[in-house]
Amino acid sequence: MKQITKLNKRVTELSATLPLLRSTDEEWMRGDFRKNFHNKGLCYYLVMERCHEWQVIRYYYISRMRLFEFMQVWINADGEQVVRAKRRHMRVDGWVEDSDMRIWKQKPYIEYSYLGGIWRLGWTACKIRSLLPELKKRGLRTSTHCINPAKICKALLTNNRLETLFKVRQYRLVHEFMHGYYTLDDSMWQSVRVALRHGYHWDDHQEFDTWYRMIHDLRFLGLDTNNPHYICPANLMDAHQHWMDKRNERVELERIAEEMKQAEAFEPTFRKYREQFFDMMFAKGKVSIQIIPTAMGIKEEGEAMHHCVGGYYNRLNSLILSAKVDGKRMETIEVDLTDYRIVQSRGLQNKQTNYHNQIVHLMKQGLPEIRKRNEEHKLKIAV
Repeated sequence: MKQITKLNKRVTELSATLPLLRSTDEEWMRGDFRKNFHNKGLCYYLVMERCHEWQVIRYYYISRMRLFEFMQVWINADGEQVVRAKRRHMRVDGWVEDSDMRIWKQKPYIEYSYLGGIWRLGWTACKIRSLLPELKKRGLRTSTHCINPAKICKALLTNNRLETLFKVRQYRLVHEFMHGYYTLDDSMWQSVRVALRHGYHWDDHQEFDTWYRMIHDLRFLGLDTNNPHYICPANLMDAHQHWMDKRNERVELERIAEEMKQAEAFEPTFRKYREQFFDMMFAKGKVSIQIIPTAMGIKEEGEAMHHCVGGYYNRLNSLILSAKVDGKRMETIEVDLTDYRIVQSRGLQNKQTNYHNQIVHLMKQGLPEIRKRNEEHKLKIAV
């Protein structure tokens, strides 16, 4: 707190020494506004200049009728920052022109924009008048290359990796990693370095986003994310789709394995409540119906038939049976053990089969037997 207070005091003292808006800068702003943005109502223009040990980014509001400075962002060589700004109306882009600039709290800068902070304020153009020596050493010269000026100054002063990317003119990567949507951890940094070393490039945000997600898929699959064979594909979209499919397959296999493990743990309970049906079978002609005798078996039935019955193994009021024709799975049947009715009978992917009516008719004939066995078993358990 004492450090912040000291910085605030220093900024307040130096702010009084800042020059007024230069006539050349005013001509630049008004000329650019009239030429390109006059019909848009208002714009923000920025001027960067050094003030002793601070880099100052000055924000100017311009419309058809008004031009005034409404905010200043002060950043020192250590990346510490102080923000001075005029009072803001409750409405969007409403600044009180005749209010005094004052230092606002360090975080979260919500006061400065309805979008969520000063970093989200739009800006039309930026002119660099003078820079801190530390910023020059880190590659900043005459342009911020369409990157938020306040953010790029802080990033260059505090992040060696972003500084490196900026110096080698990878402005697209600086923009992507600097805004917090993507993480430049050790593994990703090595992948980026390898890709750049092999001449790989990203034309736009969508292409980078696809590549970034592909790297995470490769990492999930345990593949070498420093190998240019994987991370520098000739066709990025095809490679991304391929590795995404592989990841989804792995996730699905892990899901099935976990669910099978849970079903296996449920086996003792399943046997306790279903053993009365194990020797029961209904058959007529080619059609035969039997209970699925294990919780694992119900999971396997659901996977084989591609429907949701695999998750029913722990439903104690549902009896799951498999109807087969000539020994081949045809439909899966669910019977409600509270009112002894057929809830559903579905084939592959929940479709009805040509044998559906025969299966349902045979199942209805067996419902009295199911009722009898279940009621007797309930009495047995109760005793």
